[in-house]
Amino acid sequence: MAEALERLATAATQDGDLGTTAVALEEAAGVWDRLAEPAREGFCLLLAATTQRLRGDLGAARHNLERAAAAEGLPDGVRRALEVERAEQALALGDAKTAYAGFGEVLELLDAGQDGLVRARVLGRRAAAGIAAQRWHDAAGDLMDAEELFTAHGEPDEAEAAALGAALAVAHAEPETAERVWAAVSATAPRDGTSAARRGITGGRIALLAGDAALALGRFDAARQGALDAADPIAYLAAVSETVGAAEALGDDATAYARLATAWVTVGDLLGAEAGRALVRPLLEQLRERLGPTRFAAARTAYEKRPRAH
Repeated sequence: MAEALERLATAATQDGDLGTTAVALEEAAGVWDRLAEPAREGFCLLLAATTQRLRGDLGAARHNLERAAAAEGLPDGVRRALEVERAEQALALGDAKTAYAGFGEVLELLDAGQDGLVRARVLGRRAAAGIAAQRWHDAAGDLMDAEELFTAHGEPDEAEAAALGAALAVAHAEPETAERVWAAVSATAPRDGTSAARRGITGGRIALLAGDAALALGRFDAARQGALDAADPIAYLAAVSETVGAAEALGDDATAYARLATAWVTVGDLLGAEAGRALVRPLLEQLRERLGPTRFAAARTAYEKRPRAH
């Protein structure tokens, strides 16, 4: 029964039904408890806690975390995972200081020679806590360390993402340094559209932090194209949203409207017309609220008079 519940949890996760996942894992933990299998019980409770955190149910997540921590006979790897989850919950609650310290304690437990990829990912999470705490240099340092580990273990995409994250973190304190790091990453051709989108969004955000909205706009447009090449509607919408912000910073209402009007069609091509409307209409409505009806109407008119291009 417990194993059947674990399989149900796996299937529910694949379907995106995290509520069913959490319930199935809790029930499986109860069965393992009755069978006097504390290690299996604790593992299921850990997974349930993680699932509930992702759902935003932090009270239930904390409850199951504490139940899992009380289980006996857990392997060292699961014990470390419990501490990672504890730090994740602190971060989700807005306690970046506690989260940063928690991830640091996990790093001290890891074998640097044997747990390179695990260490790299925990460094990334400590960096996230550092960013939340505005510890820009500490976060950038963690991400550069993670980049080295990912490179050493043959994970180029994760290495690039870490390097770009480091550039964006340090941009809050030293935009010129961030620009150099970003340029070093971008000196080679992107591996694919996903890489191009990631570089464009990061570079645009760095440019905005440096006060150059025009440069940011161009980089966000490059990210839009990369996401389109990758047929990734989520990355495409993220790039569009960033582009709209840059256009507004320039006072270019027509371009802000144009990017959303184009996205309406493009996302519709990728996901279907109904999905395109559902995803882009809220962004258009938010733009209308920010601009007001008169400026919004003028931007729409200007868009309708210009040549159309995706």
